[in-house]
Amino acid sequence: MNLLLPVRRWAPVLALTFTHAMTASAAVASADTADTAPAATPSAKGVPEAPADSVTLPAVRVTAGNELDAVSEGTQSYAAGAVTLFGKQPVATKDIPSSVSVVTRQRMDDQNMTTVSDALNYSTGITAVDYGDGTTYFKSRGYDVGIEFDGVPLASGIQYEPQFDLAMYDRVEVFRGPSGLMDGAGEPGGTVNLVRKMPADTFHFGSQTSIGSYGDYRQQLDVTGPMNDEGTLRGRAVVVGQDQHTFLENEVNKHVMAYGALEYDVSPATMLSFSGGIQSNPLRGFDYGPSLYTDGSPVRGRTTRNYSPDWNYSDINMQEANAVLSHTFSNDWKSRTTLFYRHILSKSDYAYSGGGVDPQTNESDYTGQRQRIVNDWFGLDSNLSGTVSAFGRRHTLTLGANYQLNKQSSRSGFADLGNYDIFSPNDIPRPDIDFTSGTRQRIQQAGVYGQGNIELADPLHLILGGRLAAFSQKSQPFLPESGDWTTSYNERHKFVPYTGLVLDLTPQIATYVSYTKIFSPQSATTWDGQGLPPRTGEQYETGIKGDFMDHRLQSSLALFRINDEHRAIDDPDHPTGSVAGGRARSDGLELELNGNILPQWDIYASYTLLTANYVNDPTYGNARFDDEEPRQQAKLWTLWHFRGGALDGFRVGGGVRAQSETDRDAWQQGGYALVDLQAGYRFNKHLDASMTLNNVFDRDYYARVPSSYFSERGEPRNVMLTVSVDY
Repeated sequence: MNLLLPVRRWAPVLALTFTHAMTASAAVASADTADTAPAATPSAKGVPEAPADSVTLPAVRVTAGNELDAVSEGTQSYAAGAVTLFGKQPVATKDIPSSVSVVTRQRMDDQNMTTVSDALNYSTGITAVDYGDGTTYFKSRGYDVGIEFDGVPLASGIQYEPQFDLAMYDRVEVFRGPSGLMDGAGEPGGTVNLVRKMPADTFHFGSQTSIGSYGDYRQQLDVTGPMNDEGTLRGRAVVVGQDQHTFLENEVNKHVMAYGALEYDVSPATMLSFSGGIQSNPLRGFDYGPSLYTDGSPVRGRTTRNYSPDWNYSDINMQEANAVLSHTFSNDWKSRTTLFYRHILSKSDYAYSGGGVDPQTNESDYTGQRQRIVNDWFGLDSNLSGTVSAFGRRHTLTLGANYQLNKQSSRSGFADLGNYDIFSPNDIPRPDIDFTSGTRQRIQQAGVYGQGNIELADPLHLILGGRLAAFSQKSQPFLPESGDWTTSYNERHKFVPYTGLVLDLTPQIATYVSYTKIFSPQSATTWDGQGLPPRTGEQYETGIKGDFMDHRLQSSLALFRINDEHRAIDDPDHPTGSVAGGRARSDGLELELNGNILPQWDIYASYTLLTANYVNDPTYGNARFDDEEPRQQAKLWTLWHFRGGALDGFRVGGGVRAQSETDRDAWQQGGYALVDLQAGYRFNKHLDASMTLNNVFDRDYYARVPSSYFSERGEPRNVMLTVSVDY
């Protein structure tokens, strides 16, 4: 493959440069530690202990101190000790022959992240686009991104869907590229694994209070610890309330979230856990934004202007429950079975402009819409992992099966409200809209999977995996009248392979190559109503990774190519049908550095270069096929902690998020950069405060580029004060 040729030529140089740079960094860090601080000793979790003047959350209970632990809370690190979304058991990121990133609890807290969108906006290679109604859609490598919750995949669970407050999660794991081995059918952009906080084995209480611009108030409480004398029963409760008057006039976003978790040691080898959460999100006066003027130019009102009436509203109520049974056998094999359920009820009544704005009168045709959507997800994953000895070496195996079901019932009603001046949206009267259409949808997916990490030699590992998947999707109308169920896709057995090779150049540095297939059902039909076969294709990826200072500094470089084939295109012989004849290609490069360069210096930095084009498409030629994803992205967040001297306890830092041009249908937005600054001070081991200035230079930009429908302005300059209390 052409993409790999330059890698073969430059791999020795890259490896030598990589090794030299990282070894030098590690040496500087080691010298700095020796000169300025006592030597770190291993903690119960196998990570260095924090300095005496810092606050560390209690470690989550583990079975063995020398094993990899993926829990990020309490490590005070931006780098992850391990991840669980690849292989089900904790695996070091260096040993995975694919691109993996983690947003740890420490970075969430440092950057005041409160939503899944916040975390993914500052994750390597991910583009998060604000939809305007409190939801977001996510892109990676030119494609949509999927979702897992504690390792349980759920179809249609993240795109345009509300999510729980980030306070309930320990970390956000991101796998980029086709993830059919883990998730089955889906877009080849990757998958996100949201991993919940679990109870700790020592008492801890935390409070976080934030006050921001425009009238943004947030309070978070978190308490955890043992619930009996033996410590075999542990609990956790997290409560969040937020009342946010956003930068848009008349838009108020409130939510209340409560999360609880219990863990019980049935025996020294068996643990049972239950967790659940509820969240209510009333959103008032939300705005989808104006479309373009009919001459193709964008509407240039002030950033804070709201183009929708103040009676727009959306009420979202979410509940979820999770149960996990894990067991460690006497031969160190481990089993884990997870049950997951999520329910979302969304009710909304709103008006929006579309079809263009008259440049002479500033009028646009407004549509009124009423919706009621109920989503129920059920997921089950059961797996078994362990090691076997063969040919004088030890190999790791994982075997498992999972099932997922999504049931959706949606009702909608529409009304043409007429033409109104977009600068006077409150002139639009609130209509009384009846439901005129209703549809039920049912998506099911099941699969069995296996993965083996085969040790070919001391430094060389072969990773082989495969999944046998089944997928079905059907729908039924029930308004204005009931109809029969119609199956839009049904695949009973589809094999999705994965293979990778990891070569350890040193104990800290590894290079890899991997290959995986694509399996993505599509809803288009032939001229006679037959479903098209799924999109297929493959991804080739190669790269080099580093893991230094006991997992506290990690780096990676990846090159990839995705060939996407059998895409639906217009049937040249039948004007009303489609054929599976389209092709697309996505090529790119990703760089990441994450962790502690020095004991007092935290950093996350990434760069992404992406080219995603059609390949001789009969309609689009060789044009870009994902215009909303920038060709280049650069992301940086860093903090410097002063230790000793007059500035002891202070910290300063900030971040930059920059991207190249993007467009959506008819209009292009040039590249831009957003700069944030932060200063903080730790008064003592219990009290900390920080002040963050976001969008320092008040950059005017679109969070969603305007088109014939909708646009979203980005948030202007704002400030956030956060006070944290820990006991």
